[in-house]
Amino acid sequence: MHYTGPVIRPPHEANSILLEVTVGCTHNSCRFCTFYHGIPYRIAAKKQIESDLKEARLRYPDARRLYAVGGDPFTLRTAKLIDLAQLIRSYFPEINIGMYARVDSIYNKTIADLKVLKAEGINDLVIGIESGDDDILNFMDKGYAASDILRECQKLEAAEIAYRVIFLGGLAGAGNGARNARNTAEVLNQLHPTHMYMTSVAVQAESRLYQDVRAGHFTEASEYERIEETLLLVRALTNPIILLGQSVANPVNFIAALPQDYDELTAMLEQTLQRFTGRDEASLRAYREHLINI
Repeated sequence: MHYTGPVIRPPHEANSILLEVTVGCTHNSCRFCTFYHGIPYRIAAKKQIESDLKEARLRYPDARRLYAVGGDPFTLRTAKLIDLAQLIRSYFPEINIGMYARVDSIYNKTIADLKVLKAEGINDLVIGIESGDDDILNFMDKGYAASDILRECQKLEAAEIAYRVIFLGGLAGAGNGARNARNTAEVLNQLHPTHMYMTSVAVQAESRLYQDVRAGHFTEASEYERIEETLLLVRALTNPIILLGQSVANPVNFIAALPQDYDELTAMLEQTLQRFTGRDEASLRAYREHLINI
């Protein structure tokens, strides 16, 4: 199998075939992200993709899931994605194809296009919305606004393409977590992602956000604030969703299905905040400073 640079995949794809389709990220400008630092975006050669599919079929002939590797393979044109899906299914006829997608990679696809892609086996996209607050999205150079998240994800729903979102806690900075939780919930309460990965930003030295911190343009949220932000977001959510809060960057780890686990989850977060000490803050902060991912 051929891979260029880091292979980034969501936890639920741990046992999937990982197929390099694109390299790097088309945007590669988010202030906090260092995943594809120094790796120019390009599309993997068809010859390479087919070679990897042949190898994968030999190793995993009964595979039912394949994850297209790259920052946002869904940015490919609809016709290109159809060709890709048909090539993959010529080796794995029953395969389900997942991939990362940016919000703006959906712009050039109509609902009709999306329905065709679903029929070709492309489903279960992962979208790093990070926040539903326009000020945060703008400062972090995400390249889209909350209204874009809402419009494009509603297109996915109209096409019956399942998708998961990523929420990046602490991205609002010190003192802004409550506002971020409220505005993010306002977006999510109009959508129906199946799952939400909930993690918490760790500022990397190679990121532009690190320079913002050093220049005094961004003050990191405390560990207490991050837990509080999570609690406020959970309290504000109204639609059924599975929350995946197991991350090395989280001050508190959990998995919960809403609304079934609402009481248990909120009680746990409330108790954590009530018992939180200065020693907890210092310990978690020192741990975060040594993280090597966001």
